[in-house]
Amino acid sequence: MKKKLGWVNLVLAMVLVLLVGCGTKESVNKQLTNEPDRKESLALSFGAMPAVDSLPVYIAEKEGYFKEEGLNLELNSFKSPKDRDAALTSGHLDGANTDLIALSAYRQGDMDIKVVSQSIGTFSVLTGNDSINTINDLKGKKVGYAKNQAPYYFLDEALKTHDLSVNEVGFEEVPQIPVRVELTLNHKIDATVVPEPFRTIGLSQGLKELTNSQELGIQSTVFGFTNEALTNNKEAIEAFYRAYNKGVDYVNEHDLDDYYDVLKEKIGFMDDIKKDVTLPKYVHAEQIDDKQVEKAFNWSKQEGIYKKEYNQKEVMSDLLVK
Repeated sequence: MKKKLGWVNLVLAMVLVLLVGCGTKESVNKQLTNEPDRKESLALSFGAMPAVDSLPVYIAEKEGYFKEEGLNLELNSFKSPKDRDAALTSGHLDGANTDLIALSAYRQGDMDIKVVSQSIGTFSVLTGNDSINTINDLKGKKVGYAKNQAPYYFLDEALKTHDLSVNEVGFEEVPQIPVRVELTLNHKIDATVVPEPFRTIGLSQGLKELTNSQELGIQSTVFGFTNEALTNNKEAIEAFYRAYNKGVDYVNEHDLDDYYDVLKEKIGFMDDIKKDVTLPKYVHAEQIDDKQVEKAFNWSKQEGIYKKEYNQKEVMSDLLVK
């Protein structure tokens, strides 16, 4: 009887080992199966603009880099800053390609959005007036731009480098960028401030560049994210930037021909200006210099856009700080 019980116990022990082994295997398989689900659960909404700043984002979308990082990115393209700002303020976006002046307005309106990284944007001062050859020559001339926006801020800072102020320059409110270029070409205004691709478009049609933000080291375009997303969706934002960096690498490692279709479709470049295109040197995502932020917010305060006290910790995120 004892011998029979011994065999029974042995069989039961072997069955138990097999069950435990199968359970462990099933558990591991389940974890492996669920890993992509965990990654795919990362979701983020982002607003991009038709500007060269957003090129690595558009490339990352086209090449599938966001999906590679397990991020389901809802990428929204906006034609105007007003539409982008409306989407941000209504809570439809977690982040966006924006600028420091717009961001100061968000924060004035109690929107808790922080700067996470700089973006590679350029503003240029263009003229069609043959008598204007330097920024100094703008004194007393009429310049078209949209007031209290980033181009206006850049123009003011550019004039200061030549001991001039916007008060010494004539002003004409022209919100639409294509109209500004057209008015400059037709000598209705003496100069204007534009981003790409309008810089290249203007130059290809005979305008000349007096200066640009890259030359003067004035950086005002950024990627900003809501504090809620930074707090509750940090992994998604980190995945966003890993994909963004892959987009940067793609641009730097490929010829213009390989992605010119993206510049045309998403940003508004045209075939007839392709030979004139000069893009900025893209770098991996990094936080903007805090002095640039402080200077922009102080300017915004002087203009009456931002009326609160500047607090760097509240305005700038340390997500990318190593």
